[in-house]
Amino acid sequence: MTTLRALFFCTVSSFVLLALPALSRAQEAKTLERTLDAIVVTGEAAKPLWGKKIDNLRVFANRSGNWEVVPFQIDKKNPDGEFLIAESTVDPQVSKETGFESIPEAKKREKRIKKFEKKRDDYEEDVKEGRMKASDLEDRRQKAYWSEREGEIDYNDEIVFMAKDTGDRVPRALWKAPEGAELEITDPVDHSRSWAYLFYFPENPPALSTTDYVVYKPKEDQIIASMGEVDFDDERPMIVKSIVGIMPNGTRIPNILDRFKLRIRVQPYGLFCAPLFFDEQNAKGVTLGYKDGPVRVLRRNMFWVVIAGIRLPFAPKIIMYFKFYENGLATDAEFSNPIAAKYMVCPGSRFTAGLDLRNNARGAKIFTKDNKGIVIDGKMSPEEKNLKVDNQTWIAGFLPNKAALMSRMIYDERLVQSGAVLDLHLDDDDEKEDDPEDEKGQHLIGYTMDVRKFPSGTYRVGFQVYVAYDFEPGQEQQLFNIDDNPLKIVA
Repeated sequence: MTTLRALFFCTVSSFVLLALPALSRAQEAKTLERTLDAIVVTGEAAKPLWGKKIDNLRVFANRSGNWEVVPFQIDKKNPDGEFLIAESTVDPQVSKETGFESIPEAKKREKRIKKFEKKRDDYEEDVKEGRMKASDLEDRRQKAYWSEREGEIDYNDEIVFMAKDTGDRVPRALWKAPEGAELEITDPVDHSRSWAYLFYFPENPPALSTTDYVVYKPKEDQIIASMGEVDFDDERPMIVKSIVGIMPNGTRIPNILDRFKLRIRVQPYGLFCAPLFFDEQNAKGVTLGYKDGPVRVLRRNMFWVVIAGIRLPFAPKIIMYFKFYENGLATDAEFSNPIAAKYMVCPGSRFTAGLDLRNNARGAKIFTKDNKGIVIDGKMSPEEKNLKVDNQTWIAGFLPNKAALMSRMIYDERLVQSGAVLDLHLDDDDEKEDDPEDEKGQHLIGYTMDVRKFPSGTYRVGFQVYVAYDFEPGQEQQLFNIDDNPLKIVA
């Protein structure tokens, strides 16, 4: 008996020793240090979980051997790429003025099917001639006929959580639930990694995380996030009234924003090039709907320009999604321009938009990839006058509290090819009056462009603003990396 017991323990010990190398390879510690990035994973990465109830899904991270549910949300999208969020009722007069039409998802599906069937013969001919793969044709057909199922995850929904909430890698044998997907996040700069796990619980899913990084107050049109507060003009949801920072230790940085400014100079041929001037007071907007989640707030808006209360027929209409996170926002807009501006306006027509900072931001330094440490002091220095402006993203570092604000533009590639991109614009003059504004003087950081470069058509554009703390000169690339070197996600 003793011999059998010894043989048994020897066999088990040998098995454990053989298994340890494989187990150690699967159990990898988190090395990723980036904390400002939001992780957005499409449903394609969670293909085994398609059709599962969203209410029964959870995102977990493992830290030092302990499973922790992390803040996350799943935002549904239709095949047209539109988020499925509760829509607001749009005033009939606004619909008439702008031509906006709220179309139910069922009607959108009918339009997708009709559009596909109209081109089906051409697609099949492309397949026959080798210009299209049969699988691509089938993919188009499936998307056209796709029926959204409320409350279930599918191929293009977005799973959202923060990079800072990820953890270590865990072998499948130790997963929290048998059904799930491992999400590996890699920093392409230093190849550091971390992991998160999307698990499905058929019954009795664990409680959700109580952490809520960002809250939206629709009546006040106000965003309250763990790293700052943004207040918008109640009647103009594009116009920011104030930006208040909240540092990690709870210290509040007073409002640094005098005004979000929009300045448009248009010289129509029809008026013999006589200039017309528009500002943010001429911008009208309406909130079409929103979703308030624990990781981000989605807000869908429409903007247009009016003069004497009438929409300008040649001015573009913009449908924009605002995606608010704890540390800033990213936008995605559909920009529809009915007529190429060069046929409508004379040379000298310009568009400028940006943040006019308050006097309490004096001493801030502006960093770009080609401009280092330009000080905002109310006087246009030689460095400011000779600022390199093309293709620049800026960071304003607010010292001595070591906070930083970054802004950048995102363009449709077709706009880049046509030259319709904005140049960096800096106007630093204590004596300049540029009403409407609350404080005298101008400390404007933004973007400007020749209006005549706007082509006709529908394009995708956007801008992004991020805030960071404990910022030091030389750390600009850490903020640039959010877009220049985005984190890679593999399921």
